Amino acid sequence: MGKKPRKTTRRGRSRFPERAGKDWVGPLVDYKEIELLRKFLSSSSKLMSRKRAGTNAQEQNDLKAAVKHARFMALLPYSGS
Repeated sequence: MGKKPRKTTRRGRSRFPERAGKDWVGPLVDYKEIELLRKFLSSSSKLMSRKRAGTNAQEQNDLKAAVKHARFMALLPYSGS
């Protein structure tokens, strides 16, 4: 007996259609943008996963570096309050 064919439910659809354009560069992540960085932190000041935050690998790396820099400059806490 052969294997069952895999079901695909998201064929042709993008999870974030607003990011589909070729001219889209994404949010500019900077360590001084505290409100933007807080959106990607949990209540215990942990960085959200890529799946939960909806970021790609490059955006996640930029966020990680910006959060580290902001924590070092004492703009963000290391632990939740």
